Amino acid sequence: MALQAKVSATGKTETELVVHGLQYVLEEMPQQNEDEDRFFALELHLERKLKEYVESLIEARILSFKSSEYSHKDNLIKESDTNKAMPIPTIRPLQVGDRVLILEPDSPYYMAKLSVIRTSLIRATVETDTGEKTFLKRDLRFVEAASE
Repeated sequence: MALQAKVSATGKTETELVVHGLQYVLEEMPQQNEDEDRFFALELHLERKLKEYVESLIEARILSFKSSEYSHKDNLIKESDTNKAMPIPTIRPLQVGDRVLILEPDSPYYMAKLSVIRTSLIRATVETDTGEKTFLKRDLRFVEAASE
């Protein structure tokens, strides 16, 4: 009914009016595509800028790290010149006769100083008041070497 009223008001046929309406709708579609293309281009531009910004931050961080590393090495060299008599700590495997502290389970504290009587790759056996007990080496804290 509304279409017939428009036809009589404009003096065009129904077909002409429908074709004109379709042309009007289809002409609006490319504008939407242009908007989408423009937003897509803007998004790409923003991504590119963000990538450049992140890369510059990473590069600045690397450079600052390298420069602080060099200054730290220089400080170490200066300190080593002044303290040449400092002993170098040695790392050696746990041996029978060494005195160790044993970390108590579920506690940050160590038990009494005990003597190692056997060692394996990851475990050490110590002599306690109640007999021999085996512990993981990571739970032991070296105190003093066996007297030779």
